[in-house]
Amino acid sequence: MAAVVSVRDLRKRYRRRDPWAVDGVTLELGAGQAFGLLGPNGAGKTSVVKMIAGLLRPDGGAITVFGSSPGDPAARAQLGFAPEDPDFPKFLRAAEVLDYFSSLLGLDDAERKRRIPETLAFAGLESERRQIRQYSKGMKQRLGIAQAILGRPKLLILDEPTADLDPLGRRDVRALIERLKQSGVAILLNSHLLSEVELVCDTVAIMAKGRVLKEGTMSEVVPEGRNLEDVFVQLVETNQMPRDHLPSFITDKDGTV
Repeated sequence: MAAVVSVRDLRKRYRRRDPWAVDGVTLELGAGQAFGLLGPNGAGKTSVVKMIAGLLRPDGGAITVFGSSPGDPAARAQLGFAPEDPDFPKFLRAAEVLDYFSSLLGLDDAERKRRIPETLAFAGLESERRQIRQYSKGMKQRLGIAQAILGRPKLLILDEPTADLDPLGRRDVRALIERLKQSGVAILLNSHLLSEVELVCDTVAIMAKGRVLKEGTMSEVVPEGRNLEDVFVQLVETNQMPRDHLPSFITDKDGTV
């Protein structure tokens, strides 16, 4: 079976004199698989995600999504994307936001009437009547995930989907990922919450400074008796300059600088 997403030797930098933000990344994602893309801030994860989604153009390498380029309309029609910090028109309400995205998806009236209430109920926003300007960051994140699944995507890209959610919201997203995997949807998950990744992902790649340090199934990356956070910290720390964890004046006994 052909891969849903295939990335080969992907490279990206934002200015000619800068180091590579993404430097030779290769990965593959299949149907019904959840792939966790991990790394510290500035590792290049979001750049990889945006190139796969067709929002950034790579400077080298190749990407295929459903066998086509990321910008191909047929590929985009099968993709749902929930960005890390979703932003919607502040004067709209949740149902109006989803109605707008339904129109972009070309859904008829019957499908809109069916999908919008169900999607709002999943997001816990079915009773919400306020405008987006009054939403908390977590509520906007819930709405972002709702719009991403509205079109029944075959590839769902989630960029930090649970970062600002409460424990119930995180549980709901985990359950959603499991159900989508069972139905054959491929999921690319970019997250700092390693405990969440360890619960739902089949395969992970750990990045630092634009490169993949380790990639494989969860059992290959995390040996028995260890956890994902231990492996992550060890890999990342060996690939960066050592630093003191506290300024010297914090630990100075007499309190002088």
